[in-house]
Formats: sequence, C-alpha cells, structure tokens
Amino acid sequence: MKLLYTDIRSPLTAHLAKQAQDLAAAGKRVFYIAPNSLSFEKERAVLEALENQASFAITVTRFAQMARYFVLNDVQDGQPLDDIGLGMLFYRILSEMDDRELEVYGRIKKDAQFIQQLLDLYHELQTAQMTFADLNHLEEPEKREDLLKIFTAFSAALQAGNYDVTSKLTIFSQHILAGDLDGELANLALVIDGFTRFSAEEEYLVDLLHRKGVEIVIGVYASQRAYRTAFREGNLYQASVDFLLKLAQTYGVKPVYLAGGSSQADDAFGKISKILESRYDFSETHVELTEDDRSHLEIWSVRNQKEELEYVAKSIRQRLHDGARYKDIRLLLGDVEAYQLQLKTIFDQYQIPYYLGRSESMAQHPLVQFVESLERLKRYNFQLEDLLNLLKTGLYGDLTQEELDHFEQYLRFADIKGASKLAKDFTANSQGKFDLDRLNHIRRRVMTPLQDFFKSRSQTASGLLAKFTEFVQAARLSDNLTALLQGESQQEQERHEEVWKAFSHVLEQFAQVFADSKVKLDDFLALVLSGMLLSNYRTVPATVDVVKVQSYDLIEPLAAPYVYAIGLTQERFPKIAQNKSLLSDEDRARL
Repeated sequence: MKLLYTDIRSPLTAHLAKQAQDLAAAGKRVFYIAPNSLSFEKERAVLEALENQASFAITVTRFAQMARYFVLNDVQDGQPLDDIGLGMLFYRILSEMDDRELEVYGRIKKDAQFIQQLLDLYHELQTAQMTFADLNHLEEPEKREDLLKIFTAFSAALQAGNYDVTSKLTIFSQHILAGDLDGELANLALVIDGFTRFSAEEEYLVDLLHRKGVEIVIGVYASQRAYRTAFREGNLYQASVDFLLKLAQTYGVKPVYLAGGSSQADDAFGKISKILESRYDFSETHVELTEDDRSHLEIWSVRNQKEELEYVAKSIRQRLHDGARYKDIRLLLGDVEAYQLQLKTIFDQYQIPYYLGRSESMAQHPLVQFVESLERLKRYNFQLEDLLNLLKTGLYGDLTQEELDHFEQYLRFADIKGASKLAKDFTANSQGKFDLDRLNHIRRRVMTPLQDFFKSRSQTASGLLAKFTEFVQAARLSDNLTALLQGESQQEQERHEEVWKAFSHVLEQFAQVFADSKVKLDDFLALVLSGMLLSNYRTVPATVDVVKVQSYDLIEPLAAPYVYAIGLTQERFPKIAQNKSLLSDEDRARL
C-alpha cells in the first residue's frame, strides 16, 4: 500500500493518474476509485491526465460499481428490491401492525417521511456492517422496542418474500473471503482519490484486498505542516491527516509527501491557502499578499438572490468576451434548493448554458401531478381544485382547452364540490349563460373513468393493477404523454422517458411486494405517489461546454480557472450537518 499526500495547490489527480498509468504499464488491471459525488468529472480529469487520454487497463469508477464488475455473473437466488420496493415493504409491514403495538411511532406509522427515515436507518446499519439487533443498545426503552419490532417484522418479510437486498460490496467481500477471485485479484490494483474517510463497508473491503496482496494507492490533500503538527483539532486538514494517520498505523506504511510545482504553491491562492491554514491552527505566518494577489479574489455584497445571480451572469458574459469558455467556469451554491428556480430564469435570460450536477426530483412532472391529483381525489372525495389539477396536467381525457375553460368556469359558478354533486346532471344556470347539455356531456367524459376506477374495493395487487390499467387506457394517458413530447427538445424528451420508466418501475415493485396481499385503493394510490416522489432523474449535460453548477461542499481543488461562490451566508457557510434521522447523535455514540 502507498499513502500519498500533497498541498491543495498541487494537482493530486494528475499525480495519481501517473501512478495508475505506471501500474497499468506493469500489467495490472487498475480501478481508479472516486467518491460517488465526484466520479463523473473525475473520469474526465483522469483521462485528460493520461498520456494517450485513454486506457483499456484503467477504469475510473466508484467502490460499488467496481464490485459489480466482479459479481456481474452471479446468479441471484432472491428477487431484487430497490429503495422504492423497500419503502413499500416497510409500508406493508407497518400497515399490518396495530397502532397500539408501537408506543412512539404508532400514529405516524404510514407517514411517508417516517418510512423514508426507516429506509435511511436500514441503509445506515448496512453500511456500518451492523444488524438491527444492535439497536438493543439504545437508551430510550419505548423507542428501542418500537424500532426492534419494526425491523424484526421487516427482516421476516424479507426472508418470507425471498428478497435479495445484499449490497454488491458485501457480495464482493464474501467472494474474496471464500477465495473465489484469487486469480483475478493477483492482477488487480486500486488507486483511491477524493476520500477523507471510508464507510465501514469500504474500509472492510480495502482491508480484505490488502490482505490478498492487491496493490493500493491512496492520495489525499494535506500540507506538510498539518501532517507534522501534534495538535490537529480544528486544523483545516484535520480530516485528511486523521485519515492518513489511521491508515499508516493500521498497515504500517509511512505517508509520502508529493511536492508540487513552486509556481502554483506561491501563487495568489497558494498564499491565501497558507494564511487560511494559519488562522485555523493559530500559528504565525509571514506570507504577504501583493495588490496583484488580492485582485484574484473578489468579495461581493448584494441585496438579494436575483441581484446576485445577475451580477454573476454579467460577469460570465464578460469573461466569454475576453476569451474564456463556459467549461472554464464553475458556479458554487450555498443552498442549491433556494437558488435553483432563479438560476434557470436568469441564466436562460442571459443565454448561458449550464449543468446542475445533482439528482432532480420528478415531483413537478405532469405524470407525478396526475398521480397526486388521483390520490387526493380519492382521499378528499372530489374536491374542486384536485379535479381541476388532474385535468390541467394535460394527461387526462381528451378535453380541448376551450372545453376545459368552460367546464372550470361552470364548476366555480355553481360551486360544485364532492362526488355526489359531480355524479348528477348540472341544472343550475345564470340566465341561459351556460350550455348545460354540452357541460353534462363533458362531465360524463370526465367522471365515467374516475367513477369506474374508484369503485374498486380491497383486492390483490394484480387485480388493482388490472383496474388501474383499464383506467389509464380510458383516460388516454399514453396518447396524451406522446402528444406532450411533440416539439420538445431531445433533452426534454429524455426526461419524459425517464419519468415513464420510473412510473412503470414503481408499478412493478408494487406488484412484487404486494403479490399475495389485499390492498385498499387509497393505499395503492398513496404508495404509487410515494414511489414517484422518491424518484429522481439525472441527465448528463448535452454538451461539454457548459457552466458547471454544484453545491459548494462538492468542489475539489483546481476544479476550474474561474469560480463563483454565491449564497455563502452565515446560515449556510460553513456547512453544518443536520441530523434528520431516527437516531440522535447520542444514540449513534452509544451504538
């Protein structure tokens, strides 16, 4: 094993790419491992750093993806379940429990947020290589008993349904322990970049590979001063140095410092980095900034987000005029959610192509709103706004815009609410202003498919899905979605396709999890909606020459020649991690 570290102004990826290239030249099959959040751009950076900008012997990927290469041909005994299916399984077992069985969580057992927290806790236990039995160590007895009951029932349901939820990393580790892959591992090498800690699963896998003689190179950013200091608490490089020292002690390896070019270490940002480090470790520094150094960093103060983004957009246009490319520019956001809408509006106005590298919820897509409106119509007995929202998605029925406007106008005039009023012919009029024959014809076209579908009682999953299929055919959902694609850009068409795949997948997971169970229509619609709201789409940029936009905590050193960081208010910077799980920090410490 090799442990390497270098200053923040030194190109660590280029150093590690050279290590990977040397290992490949020696006949090794090299996996260049990066964190999930950086793997896409890391692949590009590594390939650019290679001599021929390509190599069949070097694969840039993530830990989980690397494991898939080795277990790809394994025959799965059980049925695979993803997060949507697992969430449905939690919903099923909680539905079967009486409220009084759970002292703490009884009243919120079907809440979507609570089920998501249970799912997060399940994954957290998996990643930490713990079982639900470890929850016995929780201090609060009521909470402990509730969680143990839930996870005991969940584990029994997994076994009864023969579901396979073992992670690829765990399966890979089992193969290594059994000696099934000794021949392939003899020729394997790992180069690991971008980590300051490993999960329990990753740490265990690295240890197994090291014991099998796999050559492993790990690189991090840290200064020599930080590495040599005796007191690291609060140091700028504390996480990196702690990570290095733990690995050095575990494997008996001395970390090696990689000296960078003096030009970058002594440039404006090299000096600023040294000053910043000295502020955190309370040491003295004799670095002086010249006026030229100060000109490389600007601090803006503005009144609101709109003004801030307009300044950025104007500055980007000026840089393009001076010869920069979009791909040379990086925009960091303190709060991605808060800036997302304004960002699109202003960048579109200034004709700046950008790529927001994060999963985006499908919640605003018309198909998700179609499902949400259905669920609310059933739950709240045909409230006016829910019915209008369904019709305005453009995915239900074959009403023209003029018919829809006329129908809405009458419903608001006559104050039509509830299933009983919508089931009867309209009779109220205002001096013959409304064509009641036409309106009743529209009412029947709207209500007949809904009434037929909502008559469905508790039945098996297959029966409900058959009814739902009949309903979407009567509603002309597929035809309306196809019409929605007309005239859309290629990127928008791909997004629509992703949503349809997610919709189909949610229905497949429902059929799998509830195969032998009776389900109420209300629960079916709630589950489909929950699955759709959990679905995200993420598309790659249509072109390489775009401004990359991301959360500021995902940036790497030397990422781009020009960087704008906005929204760095006291509330958002530095970032404070918020614990939103079912376990408190004290619970985690106890476990």
